[in-house]
Amino acid sequence: MLDKPLYLKLYPILALGIALSFPIQIMHLYQIPFSDMEKLFSMLTPMNILTMVTLIASAILTFTLHKYVYKVIPILLLVIFSNNAIVGLYGTDYTVIQVAMSFVLFGLSLKPLYNTEIKAVIYNPELRWWLTPKRYSLEKQVQLNSDILDVYSDTVNVSVTGVFAKIADASLIKKLPLNSIIDVKLMADNPIPLKAKIVRVTSPSMNQPLGCGLEIVQDENYKTNYLPWFKSEIKA
Repeated sequence: MLDKPLYLKLYPILALGIALSFPIQIMHLYQIPFSDMEKLFSMLTPMNILTMVTLIASAILTFTLHKYVYKVIPILLLVIFSNNAIVGLYGTDYTVIQVAMSFVLFGLSLKPLYNTEIKAVIYNPELRWWLTPKRYSLEKQVQLNSDILDVYSDTVNVSVTGVFAKIADASLIKKLPLNSIIDVKLMADNPIPLKAKIVRVTSPSMNQPLGCGLEIVQDENYKTNYLPWFKSEIKA
């Protein structure tokens, strides 16, 4: 999967949509025309505005993959809980059950943000694979070898800096330490021995092949063997 994780695209839209829903709800409930912006915004409570601001902040931080999103989310949950409690207990437009359910559903929508992969790409810019050099779909057999690994695999895609190799054994994937160096033998017409760093591993829960992303160490073998092979394969 070459693209940015889908959740990191969807959550900012969701958060902005909820923020915009506050004035929209007021328009609907009190029949205020969109042209009367002054009256519309005068009916927003300070808690409504604070909720909108924190929602927008969380959307921006998620979109920009800023690690401070994990500081804003607890504040956002507290603000939304307080706003919903006030609406449910003292308002007349929504029941306590309705506001409680909306809070629970929103809380559940944040769960993917704490997924191991999502947290990894937010805290570690180097793991944002969609920003790496262009990849080309190419299946080529490789041998992966280290102290805990000795398997034959196939690449899913290749780039000028590395490859993604499928590994069917989910239990083995869990044992692969990130940033460790392994031996990789690319089974070209003339096998190419390489060193590579494990920069990413995927799990069965992710919407991409089970395997690992490998960044090839740019040593002499890389320069004299891998690069010429890569260029010839891409042109073929």
